[in-house]
Amino acid sequence: MKIKEPGHVYEFLTLDSKDILDRESIRFVNRERGTEHPGTQTQEVLRALIDRTMHCDDCIPWHGNPAIIHHMRMAIAYHEARALERKAEKGLYFPELILIGKDGHFQLQQETPSNDNQKYHSRRGILYPAV
Repeated sequence: MKIKEPGHVYEFLTLDSKDILDRESIRFVNRERGTEHPGTQTQEVLRALIDRTMHCDDCIPWHGNPAIIHHMRMAIAYHEARALERKAEKGLYFPELILIGKDGHFQLQQETPSNDNQKYHSRRGILYPAV
């Protein structure tokens, strides 16, 4: 891995390429004044990594994959908790106005890209979107 722009742009080795100079790159959004540029965010990369781990587990199952997925999901949760805290501090988010579910906690709604993905199933302790 090579850092092209600290905190924002990274270059990775490409495995199994005939071209030894072949590289993959990822660019994170930069909102720092004077150096702004579009890009992805850590949570999106983690979502892709979760999907990849599930795919790899389908190909060659391993008992540790549920733990890997759990920790990546928790990393997303911590990133989102940080964002909620910052929004509340700026007066952009009011937790007292969020809908509450039957369990007394925030009501969460999951996006589903299609009707086919609305059901989830569990295999070896991993919750997968139905495909």
